[in-house]
Amino acid sequence: MRRQSRETSVALQGPCSCEETTFRDRYEVLRTIGRGGCAEVQVAHHLLTGAEVAVKVLPKVKGKAALSEASVMRWLDHPNVIQLFQVIETREHVYLVMELAERGPLKHIPPGGMRPEEARRVFRQIAGAVGYCHGQGVVHLDLKLPNVVVDAAGTCKLIDFGLSLRVRPGQKLRWCWGTLAYLAPEILLRQEYEGPPADVWSLGVILFYLLAGRCPFKALLRSGMVRRIREGRYHIPDRVPPQARSLIRSMLSMDPARRPTVEQVLQHPWLREGEEASPRQDGEPPPKRPDPAIMAALLDLGHDPYEAWVSLTRGKFDDAAAAYLILRHQLSQGAGCAFNGKPVRPAHPSDGSVLPRRSTSELALRACPSACDHRLPQEAQPTGHKDLRRASLAGTDLRWLPQRTPAPAPAPQKPSHSRKDTSTGQPKAWKRVARTLATCFRQLCCCESQSGSQEGAPGTREPKRGRGRARVAPM
Repeated sequence: MRRQSRETSVALQGPCSCEETTFRDRYEVLRTIGRGGCAEVQVAHHLLTGAEVAVKVLPKVKGKAALSEASVMRWLDHPNVIQLFQVIETREHVYLVMELAERGPLKHIPPGGMRPEEARRVFRQIAGAVGYCHGQGVVHLDLKLPNVVVDAAGTCKLIDFGLSLRVRPGQKLRWCWGTLAYLAPEILLRQEYEGPPADVWSLGVILFYLLAGRCPFKALLRSGMVRRIREGRYHIPDRVPPQARSLIRSMLSMDPARRPTVEQVLQHPWLREGEEASPRQDGEPPPKRPDPAIMAALLDLGHDPYEAWVSLTRGKFDDAAAAYLILRHQLSQGAGCAFNGKPVRPAHPSDGSVLPRRSTSELALRACPSACDHRLPQEAQPTGHKDLRRASLAGTDLRWLPQRTPAPAPAPQKPSHSRKDTSTGQPKAWKRVARTLATCFRQLCCCESQSGSQEGAPGTREPKRGRGRARVAPM
């Protein structure tokens, strides 16, 4: 059985996206960090901003099935879900450019398990990400420890949405896929099942693994593991806290209807013990205004800020949107980040929408002057939204980026016969740039009233789903 194509497709690059050089024009591959199935994960250098990113390289397949993962990820925005930056399609591959989690997968658990406090902290983040996905109508269907990565700050991020689906409440699924050790019994029994309870079962396996240091259904042979899962036979070590044991048993219930929802899991007394509130699970509405600081930086980098914002509001993952998202991610990492990017030439130099690029030493991400830093009404303040990361960073300390060095004052010259003004005011070129930026912001203000009536927020249509091919990954 084959999945039907999604109604919601991910916008790709322009006419030159068919060339394999398209990716290399924008990114420099540094190393390969993982391989699995038909995909390869690389670390690459974003030439425009200097940021290191993760790139998942998928072979081009019949139709656009390789884009299904991006079609799901475009709906998601959560601090514990990996951020998608850009999608590039070439003749042979699809490149998914994403946030890089420097510490890698969460798969090296101590033999006796983590300390309960650490396991609780990690599991809350994983469950919070899954609960958010369920709230967006997305089921992961391949939850396992290798699909959780950790960034430099120690934050867990959910990855690999290659098997994920958008589903309706109560929708039944029939296909069988995933990793055997984490599969729910109803899937192994080839029954119709609902996605959220199957994800909850996988979360129960993850929590068991974190606390015990091993799989709950471990067996010498694959057939033995299948039998244990179907019968629900496992033993929780005595060292696991009693309240954690009760939570594991509820999630590993043989009856899917008796399993708690992820929201109920997060309210369990053991998870709430000694922890601050979990990360937000609800999506946020699209911001009504762009971040002035990042829009100014986009102008420095040679992108039209107006076009970048249109791409973001329409859910396109093109060059301009990628630059915006990567810059915002860099800012969120704090003052310790270094900016060492360099402008790159556009694919089409004749494109009038691409503004003249400045040299690397001139690039600076800065807040706009008070004249253009409008004080928005409360309802228009950018508080974040579903399809983009958290919004305004205008108040962030931006001194970690190299600032423009003022040019030395010109040497005095003798008056000439020309009446041209030789004052030391702002050069005309900079005046043109300032006018261009002001025009872009005026265009944004005008287009928002039109887009509010003509287009909904990104990702308002629910794509159709078909039936998938049976796939079970080895342990």
